[in-house]
Amino acid sequence: MKIEINNVLKVKNNGIRELYDILKENDANGKFLFVTEPNLDKLYGDEVKKQLQELGDFELEYIDESSIKKAMDLASKLIEEEIDYAIGLGGGKILDVCKYASYIAKKCFVSLPTTLANDGIASPIAVLKMANGKVKSLQCEMAKIIIIDTTIMLDCPSELIKAGIGDTLANYMALLDWKFACDNGKDKMNDFAYMLSQESYESLLNAKSEKFDEKFIKVLANSIILSGLAMQFTGSSRPVSGSEHLFSHALDYYGKTPNLHGLQVALGTIAMLKLIGEDYHLILNFFKKYDVNINPQRLNISKDDFVLCMQKAVTMRKRYTYLNEINFTQTQLEKIYDELLEEL
Repeated sequence: MKIEINNVLKVKNNGIRELYDILKENDANGKFLFVTEPNLDKLYGDEVKKQLQELGDFELEYIDESSIKKAMDLASKLIEEEIDYAIGLGGGKILDVCKYASYIAKKCFVSLPTTLANDGIASPIAVLKMANGKVKSLQCEMAKIIIIDTTIMLDCPSELIKAGIGDTLANYMALLDWKFACDNGKDKMNDFAYMLSQESYESLLNAKSEKFDEKFIKVLANSIILSGLAMQFTGSSRPVSGSEHLFSHALDYYGKTPNLHGLQVALGTIAMLKLIGEDYHLILNFFKKYDVNINPQRLNISKDDFVLCMQKAVTMRKRYTYLNEINFTQTQLEKIYDELLEEL
């Protein structure tokens, strides 16, 4: 069954309650697969399932890992059971698996994010784990329908909002890396994507709210969407992912304590800006304003792990950044770590 549906984006209070109306307006019919995890199902599942029941048949599927294998298994289910729509409710793990599975199966994906912890909610990229434990960014497609419910976002742990801030402001370092790669003939610039990524972090830096209220959530959501559109223009994560993300991937692979992706790239951003001698105080002061605490000791990142992951970052994927050219020493990295403990 070929699904023809208009792209829809809603950022509003109680937006999840409009799922039925949005699908109905787009003549959605057929079979639905509701993809989430048990805890989120208990919190918000009834609202989703009630609306899906009014539209037709649906199944419930729980996701417990964000791996390529899990995404391929889900794609097989969508194809073999002739399911027309995948409805993903959750954070990056749920949405990335559901996004890639829908892309492989050529099905319509509806995204219902429950956090703003990273820019994956509106991107054409799925970040999934391979069998060797490393992560891989896979090209796919943005969700056809994205509903960002500000009520749900305000109910989520504040640490997830802080991670979203970190992931968005990491665009600053990512764009420096991209320009550096282009200047050295290692990449090509896409001006539209660059502009969107720049607008993403600049609009967040200009946020007027003094706390996490609905107004701030809307600004953060719009910034994250701009990041997603920047990736859409390039067909890759290049506009929003540079050396700071490579550092985060290294922490995922070599580190001893898992942390939120957005907090790791925020730490990587400040560390890289210090390493290349760029002013980092505007970003750092914004982190402090909203209590985005990325002190490496708080994140249980030891000096040894910090140094190792900075050294290994360049090996995590084939992406040209400042890391390819800087000859830093262990002593330099240890000094930066000590400075981070003091400043953060």
